Order: sequence, then structure tokens, then C-alpha cells
Amino acid sequence: MNSHARWASGLGRWVRALVAAVVGFAVPLGAQSRAIAIRGATVIPVSGPQIPNGTVVMQGGKIVAVGANVTIPSGAEIIDGRGKYVMPGVVDAATNLGIDASDLNDASDPVTPASRALDSYYPFGSFGSGKMEPLRNHEALSGGVTTMYVGPADASVVGGQGAIVKTAGSSIDAVVVKDVAGLNITLGTPPKAAARAHNRDPYTRMAELALLRQLFIKAQEYQRDKAQNPTKPRDLSLEAVGLVLSRRLPARIEANSATDIRSALRLAQEFGFDLIIDGGAAAADVKDELVARRIPVVLGMQSHPYVSNEEIPDKQDYPPIDERTPATLTAAGVKVAIATFSRAFGTLAPAGSTKWLLLDAAIAGGYGFSDDQIIRSVTLGAAEILGVADRLGSLAPGKDADVLILDGPPLSIKTWVEKVYVDGELVHEKK
Repeated sequence: MNSHARWASGLGRWVRALVAAVVGFAVPLGAQSRAIAIRGATVIPVSGPQIPNGTVVMQGGKIVAVGANVTIPSGAEIIDGRGKYVMPGVVDAATNLGIDASDLNDASDPVTPASRALDSYYPFGSFGSGKMEPLRNHEALSGGVTTMYVGPADASVVGGQGAIVKTAGSSIDAVVVKDVAGLNITLGTPPKAAARAHNRDPYTRMAELALLRQLFIKAQEYQRDKAQNPTKPRDLSLEAVGLVLSRRLPARIEANSATDIRSALRLAQEFGFDLIIDGGAAAADVKDELVARRIPVVLGMQSHPYVSNEEIPDKQDYPPIDERTPATLTAAGVKVAIATFSRAFGTLAPAGSTKWLLLDAAIAGGYGFSDDQIIRSVTLGAAEILGVADRLGSLAPGKDADVLILDGPPLSIKTWVEKVYVDGELVHEKK
């Protein structure tokens, strides 16, 4: 690139940043004005059957065509996909990746609904360098993960609000899909253990539930008072809980034992909010209730189902491991996603890494989960649970061009992610 081209490129990035700051939204890096066509690959749309010798066309950050007989726009960049597999980007429906361990929980208070994970999220940019560089989370991208739900950990009963982010973009605004996407709540041992360590409530499961009921009632009263008296001082914590009670935000309740899952179901019924069960180790034991209430479950990794930071998981929280759980729940009619939670089994094992989500989910194939179900659980199924399936999770015209090119079948341990596109931009390439 000559000096004039470098100057023009730098000016273009500066202008995009200025426009984003003025108008309040991000301008996609590169804008992807030229169409890109991946031709001759085995295409896995997820929302439909595989397409042998298929073509995927991206332009303007969106997917514009998918099929076996697709007209490629004139002047398009054509990528030879022969022998390759093409699928949508992987969606990690629960992770802490990008949040420092010291920021995951407020140890001083068991209830912090006003806290927002996005305020602690580090998107792997070049802050302070003076350079206008795009943001890249290469750890996640190397495993084909293009979208993540990033939330607080589980040492608090109410940890705060999670966000949905992409793993690449031109700016922090560009990576944010939803700045507030769920309110994280935890039942069971982790909040009790943290409370005892700091000599505060709640010490018991009963106390956890009493604390939550009290919080929901206060939020209901706050909403009524605020409607009658708009000048009433704002309470950000009660406003956040109000978003759940008005069903504008789901409650993501981490509950692993059958007892805790049933408690979460009772709370949701009592206060009328939308519920997502996180962890759900014993979810198969209550599958009929989950089906009847249409409650989705975000399971932990097959190799690492313990989603808490406990050194040795409490037996009251976790039943014996059953790798058939994803297949059992899906067969019953429960909507399922598999996520990393990025949690460590104390010092005895490393944290579940977002990078390995797709391969780890493949383990479920040995326990009754079909290949299509496995891929769906980390793409479209996860996007549906997160409420972003209109944009993400499958290869379909009009959706965001978050696309993977793999050198073999997605669930093979021998397969590498060769290229990753986010919003139509090539953001990662295997070296």
C-alpha cells in the first residue's frame, strides 16, 4: 500500500469514527460494498437442509442469497469453497469472556440488578494506543464464535444485566447487539457461599427466595408509585427489575438442582416474567414442567457441565452427570442451547473456553443428540433463546453476514475454522 492509500485508509477510518460519534451508531468497517460469493461448498444453513455444492453471497454486511443455483452479482469476489463447509457463526449463549475476574461480582451486596456487564466488558481493542483499529476477540473467533451473551458470574443472588456482543467490529458500538439482554440471577450454593464468606445474607435457599420475592414486590410498588408520581426519584436497581416484571427483559436464573429449577419456575409464575434456565444440570428431571411452561434451558459444556466457580461442586446443586440431557430435553420439546459459561472447576480444571464450544457440543452426539441438533444448539437455537434469531444463527437472506468457512465437517475434531466473516468482513483467517 503506497503512502496515499495509507493516508486515505486512515482518513476513512477517522471519518467513520466521527460519524459514529455524531449520529450515535457505528458505521461498519469497510462497508463491504463489493459482494462476496462462497461457491461450491457444502452449505449448512441450519434453518434448512444441507446444500451440497451450494453458494452463499454476502453484501453490505448481510446475507443476500443462499442456495444451489444462485446468481452471483457481477464483480463479486468469488471464494472457492470446494471441499469446504460453510455455516453460520457460533453463538455462545452464556460466557464471562472479556470481563476481568475482579469485576464479575460485587461481593459487598447480594443484589445488584443495576450493574451492567457491558460496563466491564473489554472487547480486545487497542485502547490508549491512539490508533483507530478494529476490535477482534481472536480467541473466540478462532473457534468460529461470532456472538456471545456476556453476563456477571454467580456469587450474587442478582448479579446484574448481561449483554449480547459480537466478537469483531469497527468500534464498541459496532460489536454491541443488545446492551441489555437479560437479568442474571442465581439460586443454590454460590450465593450462599459468598454470603457466608462476607458474613451477610442469604445463608440458605429459603433466604435466597425470600430476598428475591422482597425485591420483586419492591419493584412492583416502585412501578406503581412512579406511574402515579413521575417526579419520584429514580431507582436504577428497581427499574432494572421492572424491565423483567414488564417482560421487556428475561430473567436468566442459574439453577442446577431440580429443587432450584422448580423454585425458579414458581417465581416466574408468581410474578409473571419470562424465564431462561441457565446451567440446568437436573433439567431432565423437570422436563415436563419446562415443556408445559415453554421455558428454554442453556446447558453447560458437555465436558464441563459444572457452571459455577466452586472448587468442588455442591452435591445439592449437581446431580450425577448425564450426557444424555441435551437429547432428553430436546426430545421432550424443550428449547436447548449449549454454552461455555467460561467457568473454572476451581483450580482442578481450566475454564470452559468459548473457543472450543462447537467441538465440545459435538460430544453430545455420542448420547443421542443428532448432528443437526448439536449445530442448532450453538447457532439458531441459541439465537432464538437470546431473542436475536431475526439477525443471527442461520444462513438466510437478510440476516447478518456472520459466516464460517471450515476445512471439514463442523463436528470433526480434525476440522479447522479457516475463515470467519462478521457482518460480511473477513475478521479471522487461520494462518
